[in-house]
This record gives sequence, structure tokens and C-alpha cells, in this order.
Amino acid sequence: MHTVELRLSRDQILNGGVVKTMFLLGWPMMLSSLLQTLYNLADMFWLGRLPEDQAKIAVAAINFTWPMIFFFISFAGGLGRGGIPIISQYIGANQRDKANHYTGQIFSVVIIIATVMAIIGSLLSYPIFALIGARGELLDTAALYGSIIFLGLPFMFVVMGGGSVISAEGDTVTPLMISGTSVVINAVLDPILIFGLLGLPAMGVIGAAVATVIARIIAAIWLLYLLLRGKLRLKPKLHDFKPQWKSMKFILRVGLPSSLSMSAMAFGFVVIQSILANLPDQVLAIASYGVGNRIVNMMFVIVNGLASSLTIMLGQALGADKIERANEIAVKGLLLMFYLLLLSSAVIYYFRDPIVRFFIPNNPEVIEGAKTFLSIVLIGIPYFGLFRVESSLLSGSGHTFQGMVLSITRLWGLRIPLAAYMALSTIGIPGTSIVVHGLGFGATGVWFAMAISNMVSAGIGGIFYLKGDWKKKIIHGPKTKPQLLSSE
Repeated sequence: MHTVELRLSRDQILNGGVVKTMFLLGWPMMLSSLLQTLYNLADMFWLGRLPEDQAKIAVAAINFTWPMIFFFISFAGGLGRGGIPIISQYIGANQRDKANHYTGQIFSVVIIIATVMAIIGSLLSYPIFALIGARGELLDTAALYGSIIFLGLPFMFVVMGGGSVISAEGDTVTPLMISGTSVVINAVLDPILIFGLLGLPAMGVIGAAVATVIARIIAAIWLLYLLLRGKLRLKPKLHDFKPQWKSMKFILRVGLPSSLSMSAMAFGFVVIQSILANLPDQVLAIASYGVGNRIVNMMFVIVNGLASSLTIMLGQALGADKIERANEIAVKGLLLMFYLLLLSSAVIYYFRDPIVRFFIPNNPEVIEGAKTFLSIVLIGIPYFGLFRVESSLLSGSGHTFQGMVLSITRLWGLRIPLAAYMALSTIGIPGTSIVVHGLGFGATGVWFAMAISNMVSAGIGGIFYLKGDWKKKIIHGPKTKPQLLSSE
């Protein structure tokens, strides 16, 4: 395949066939998403091969920590994602100097925020996980694992958020190469540090955390080297990294709703985790959720790759004032995502038993719990695909406030109330003496709440789609020049 087809030019993004361009842009991001999923899957794979009692608590602990870790990275990550429509629309409008300037501004802000959150999270990991319901050995293990992972948050964001900003220009291959190298390093280090190979002491859960952080440090250094040495198509200068209030205000206006949306979503997952932690067998419920959810996340390789490519394509189309192109991207994106996820859900449902056993072979209870999770949650996954495209239209156009409303409604307006009502027998209203009687279905109630919330939120997203604000760009400046730039 010719190089230009791997790193798409502005011309190709604006004028190529929509589905073809979506896949050409999206396949590196799909693979990158898969590789990111493999970070935790690799940890779970090797920790699941510890002796049965150790494996159960280790797998539950790493799954318990993830929602809170995601909560800490979400604010900085949201600012990075909020910057994508700015970069892509300036590229579409043929204003590369502006795109380079905002690249530097976005990197500086989010690295500072991620560093502050990493320090706070690492120092307060034990009380944080105790507050959301972990007890005994689960609390000790989760706090230990989480404190190390928290320290790696700035490097994680440089790789994930920085990769998203670079992709906004059309280069989705470089982030893939960096992520791939990082995953290989993590996969090699995991068994060495967990089981104590090559003369090293067996570190168990601590080894899995250390392997992940080392891999991300190496990847972050590589990405920053390429950016600062001018080896990428986005070429910010050192002065672009010095915060400028006018630019910062624009980034915050676009990025803060994404940050708040991601923070609310992340904290919502913490609440879901807390609901599971309040069930009679918290370890079994959390382990089943963790295994099943990570398998579902493998499908989100498709979702994240195509949704991200749609965001880039829409942003550049709006920047170039090509509204008919934007409409075509939206319609074909909705249809493609729904039917791909419908097929993927059917395949995973049919093979759910061997898939679950591959990841956690030594615990029959967790195997059955994860299979039940998949049988129910998969029903709503094709509708989540519609929701994801609708959210991407709002994100790619820079209308992030509406995207925030849609995201918060799905989780806080639908999923969490339904999960609490369907899972618990009694629900105390914080700050009052009021007690609400729930259905008491246990973990199964949470699984149904997840499916229902995805289906209903797809319909709500349709309202925003029909409203049509996503067809309006957010940048200002000269009208698009008629000529099209090729890749450098």
C-alpha cells in the first residue's frame, strides 16, 4: 500500500469515498484501541494464572481500580479531545499555523493537569478506594495497584491524548506505531515482573502495575521526541507550548464540556462499581463485571476507531465549508456502526463460553457470572454504536456542550438510577432518612440497566442529530482556499 494511503492527506479526507476514508483513517485507530485494551487484558491474563485465591482477588482489584483511574484522567483527557475539532477544522480551513499553535497549547495544559491529578491519586489511593466500597484484602490490593498506576497518568495521557491530536491532522499511523511498541513492552514485562522470572522477585499485582507504567513512559518519550523534533506533520514550535490566555480560553470553552462529560462518565462508572461492591458477594460481582466488560471493550475497537475517524472527517469537512460532505459522513457513519456492532455482538454471544474461559480459566463462578453479563449487555451494544456516532458528530463539530448533555443523560439520568433500583433491595437517599425499595435482582439488574440505557440514549441522541447544530463549525478566520493541500 502506498504511503499516502496510510497517512491521509487533506485532499483524501475531504474528497475520498466516505466509507473507504473512514476505514483508511479508522483502521490504525481501531488497532490502537485494541492495543490499549490489551494493556489491561494482558494484566488480567497473567494475574488470572496465579493460584485460584490470589487470581480472584487480583483480577477483582485491577477491575475495581479502573473506573477511579479513568475518573482522574478524564478531565485532562477531555481537554485533549475537546481540542480535536479545533485542530481538524483549522486543517480543513487550510490554516496550518493555527493548527500547530493549538497543538502546543493543548499539550501544555493537559500535561500539567494530569500531573497534578497523578500526585493526588497516588497519595490518596487507599482512602479513595475505601470510600467507594472496597474492604479487606480487596482494598489493600486495589490501593497498592492503583497508587502505582496513578503515577503513570501523565505518560498515559501524552500517549492517548497526544495521539488523538496528531490523528486530527490525518496521521493515524504514528500513534498506532507508538501504542504498538508500548503494548509489546508491557506484554514482555508482565510475566517477568508478576511471576519473578530472570532472577527477579515475584511481584504479583505490583509487577503488573510497574510493567504498565514503564511501557507508557517509553511511549510518551518517543511521541514527544517526534513532535518536538519536527518529524510529524503537525510542527508546533517551542513558543507554541507557552500558554496564551486567548488561546487557552478558546480551548477551555470547547474542551471543558468534554472534560466535564468524561469526568461525569468516569465517576458514574465509580458509582456502578460501588453498587456492585454493596452486593452480598462483592468480589464475584466485580470480577464478573470486569471480565465481561473487558470482552465487550474489545468490540469498542470498532466503535472507537470509526467514531474517531468520523470526528476527524466531519471536522475537516466543516472547516472547508463542505456541508453536503458532512451530511454524507453522518448518515453513512450511523448505518455502518449499527450493523457492524450487530454482527459483532452476535459472534461474541455465540462464542461467549470459550472467550470467557480463555481469560479466567480457574474460577467457575466468575465464568458463569461473565457469561450472564454478556448475554444481557450485548443486546444494547448496536444501539451504543448509534449513540457513539451521534456523540462524535457533536464532538467533531465542536458542539461539546450538547455532547456533554447526551453523555450525562445516558449515565446519570438512565443507567445509574436503573442499576440501583434493579440491583439493590433497599436504597438509602444520601442526607435523608428516606429508603427506597428496589427490585433486588443483584448483579443481573445492573447488566439490564446497562443494556436499557444504551438503547434509550440512542433515541435521545437522534433528537440532537435532527436538531442539526453539528453542521455548524466553531472556528473563525479566512474562508477556505480553493486549492487542496497534499500531505507533507
